[in-house]
Amino acid sequence: MSDVAGLESAFERIGESVEHHLEVSHSPGLVLAVTDREEVLGVVCRGLADVASGTSVRPETRFHIGSISKSFSALLVLQEVAAGRLSLDVSVNDILPWLKLSEPFGPITLHHLMTHTAGLLVGTEDAPTGPGALYRLRTNPPTTAPGERWLYSNDGWKVVGACLEEVTGESIHELLRTRLLGPLGMTASSASIVDGEYLDCAVAYEPLYSDRPVQLRHPLVPAHRITSNTADGSIISTVLDMSSYARLFLARGDVPGVDGARLLTDEQFDAWTEQRVPDDEGGTYGYGLWAEEYDGARWIAHSGGMVGYTAFLATIPDEGLGVVALQNGYGEGLRKLARAAFAAVRASLAGEELPAAVVPPAATAIPKAAEYAGTYTGDDGRVFEVDAEREGLRLTAGPVTVMLERDPLADPTDAFVVPHEALERFALVFRRDADGTVVEAFHGPTWFRTDRYTGPEPADVPDEWRRYVGLYRNNDPWAPTLRVCIRKGVLAIEWPASATDDADENELVALESGWFATGSEREPGRIRFLGEGAGGKAVVAEYNGGSWFRSFEE
Repeated sequence: MSDVAGLESAFERIGESVEHHLEVSHSPGLVLAVTDREEVLGVVCRGLADVASGTSVRPETRFHIGSISKSFSALLVLQEVAAGRLSLDVSVNDILPWLKLSEPFGPITLHHLMTHTAGLLVGTEDAPTGPGALYRLRTNPPTTAPGERWLYSNDGWKVVGACLEEVTGESIHELLRTRLLGPLGMTASSASIVDGEYLDCAVAYEPLYSDRPVQLRHPLVPAHRITSNTADGSIISTVLDMSSYARLFLARGDVPGVDGARLLTDEQFDAWTEQRVPDDEGGTYGYGLWAEEYDGARWIAHSGGMVGYTAFLATIPDEGLGVVALQNGYGEGLRKLARAAFAAVRASLAGEELPAAVVPPAATAIPKAAEYAGTYTGDDGRVFEVDAEREGLRLTAGPVTVMLERDPLADPTDAFVVPHEALERFALVFRRDADGTVVEAFHGPTWFRTDRYTGPEPADVPDEWRRYVGLYRNNDPWAPTLRVCIRKGVLAIEWPASATDDADENELVALESGWFATGSEREPGRIRFLGEGAGGKAVVAEYNGGSWFRSFEE
């Protein structure tokens, strides 16, 4: 048994890091637990589960865990493979004859789906049910060969769940309940999201505005409810229950606390946690799990995001430690909190001095701010000045002067929000030349450049493109708005609530028959514009099978 009482100071220090995190996060509450192989070592609760009632977060508070659920589903698949009812290496169309999934480059297998290498699109939640999402995949085929590249796909995991249901004759949420949640003693958890489950969950929160980048000064509102039972992310749990799940990793598939009970053999556990392909975040990905090296230790982990929730699970099997963090809102930084928690517990157990609490930088603190300084002239005649000031950036545009802000919980990028009502509708995204010098910037459709810019002039655009420009809305809770604009001679799609610097990936590339690809023809995203309204404007943007409708807003 661990000396839990001796860890009190460590968890006080972890609590300080959590408090600093919440100060710059779009979340009112967070709970974090650390476990060893035998028991929960401590729990940190900060903030509110329900702002309206003033209810505090508790260890028993339930949260949606999002994509951490993928690892649960992968475990079920390996059980079915061992039983001889599933194969990782046959086409999923052989398992699901009714699916009729397009396979233009060769068979798509469970192995491809569970490693995000099937070439399928991420998916939209405009189709709120699993069957609806699978139907959409028929009209959105992969654009690269299976196994060729890593591309995160929630819809691919929905197919995984359908395969499990097909061979067992049971719903995915019942399989999860009887084979995993029950044996692990996760009695406060459920594997489907229905209306009644929200009665005893932390209230989900999201920023008020959906048509502009999120800013810390924007108020939070209760998020839209969803219903789901798909394998990509439909589990609701607590940090105490999720700590039981973390101990499954630390016990290599043994059921913690139950002698002789196993959910996975050693061979199956190794297959579950083996890292098989590089992901796009500098780590490697296996079957619903990724691995990274931190502080000389190998992490097996996964993050999770749901509408109004963020979650994180990390285990260090070699050290016998696991961390679970759940919050009712958005915000990067849970990985950094996990690092802080591991470091504090390690130091306490070793009798060493505790590390300092993690204090995120101020939103206005911008590394190498001087690189962005200069005078920027827009193609619409507007001019703004950027000056490095007090380790930040001061923007002056006409009568407006404001300090630019970045997400203090995310890694630095060249994208910033402009916290002023006259300019906040778009992120300010800077661009560099081949030598790394900042030479231009975008603010919505407007292209700005400095006298350092020596690149090409923008090409003329087809008049038809101007019909597509505008803001479009639908009821997808993940992406209620999309914006189409023309900037620097390129037709582009933007997701307004994200202050992103992925402008190149958002270019719309014209294909045949009126369709456009997002980023390049290799990307599976597809969009086209339909109908005609006032002024000849298109009224529908059909993206990946979902429909967004032109709004009166600009």
